[in-house]
Amino acid sequence: MPCVRRYCHRYRQPFQELERFFRKFLKFFFGPLVMLGLGAGVAGCASEASPSSSSALTQADWPRELRLIAGAHHAPANDLFEVFMCDVPLTTSDPIYGRLTQRLKLTPDDLVKRLNDNVTPYFVALSHNLYHPRFVAGRTLSMSATETHDSCVERAIDSSAPATAAVMVVATAEHLPDQAGGWGRQGAPCNVDFCAASQTRRALYVGASDFHSSWGAVPAVDLTEHEIGHTLGLPHSGDPHSADEHASGIDLMSNSASPRDVNPQLRNGPDTLAINRLALGWLTADDVVVTAPAGGAFTLWPSTGDNGVRLLAIGLTDNSFLSIEYLTADGFNDFLPASGVAVHLIEGSDRVSERTQTTLGSVAPHLKLLSKAGSSLDLHGWTITVGALGSTVQVEVRPTHR
Repeated sequence: MPCVRRYCHRYRQPFQELERFFRKFLKFFFGPLVMLGLGAGVAGCASEASPSSSSALTQADWPRELRLIAGAHHAPANDLFEVFMCDVPLTTSDPIYGRLTQRLKLTPDDLVKRLNDNVTPYFVALSHNLYHPRFVAGRTLSMSATETHDSCVERAIDSSAPATAAVMVVATAEHLPDQAGGWGRQGAPCNVDFCAASQTRRALYVGASDFHSSWGAVPAVDLTEHEIGHTLGLPHSGDPHSADEHASGIDLMSNSASPRDVNPQLRNGPDTLAINRLALGWLTADDVVVTAPAGGAFTLWPSTGDNGVRLLAIGLTDNSFLSIEYLTADGFNDFLPASGVAVHLIEGSDRVSERTQTTLGSVAPHLKLLSKAGSSLDLHGWTITVGALGSTVQVEVRPTHR
């Protein structure tokens, strides 16, 4: 009998690795028949119906891009950010600030407390306790009139401590309205357990606006969370071919302010997509199903949860596939008008972090998900149909012209 879902969430995680080992052991020695029986018993906490071997591909037959994402260098368990401030002079020539005269009076120590109080809990919850960013105070650096914010960031990196994994820099000046609020970069690859920021040049930068006193006790930290995503190697999602690559409201890595657009009291960004979770190691290959060419019917658990099949993929080419996931209107996504199924086109490149993730089946801000039982989408030669939504959702995928 399947266990009650809330208890699955509480008790399943400490035994996930043991369960996966047990599954692989049985599969190796006893074959797929035992695995189907196990799917009805042990997997009760994971999904109500496991895909048959005829409807799902083995990992060796997944699209190459999906295999690369699943095998990407995952996010660290602990991540130390050293926080610096760049004091921007009124005479600055950096065009990002223009001639705005207001200057933030906060110090790195002020920022660190706010970040640890608000950003750290967000990522701990988002990753289901797998990722713990921590912020420590660096210094305030004075910019010269001819210096750009980018060069000030480089000075901050050069000044960072040996234990610093990434540098966060906040300017004392606001940006002009037509300028981006900040940026983040992963830096040079690190293929060992730890590389210092001085080696990788991993960093994020934001202007003063999100820490203005007008926000109240809690600053608008969604942009900081978005840029931390970039430092972890996550790309944007939405429509990379449009004038606004931040057009989607259902992913932290697109319009991170989408919750606040619905409820001005919110400060954190939305949740993130299943494909990003897979790339960061917050979701494993065992939580992914890739349909066989004939398609099939699959049970999906919420992609923002911590158990069950949470990502369904349809291979298109070796470098592209459709990702299908169930987003529920709760947690960091409680601003959504309704729970539903989201579909993205994932297209690869030579670097996993440079893949494109295009939201399909809706118009910006893409908050209207596939949420009515029996509703369907025809995309890239496939028909995607959803069943009744509840703690799980049944999704049927079939080639359109067969």
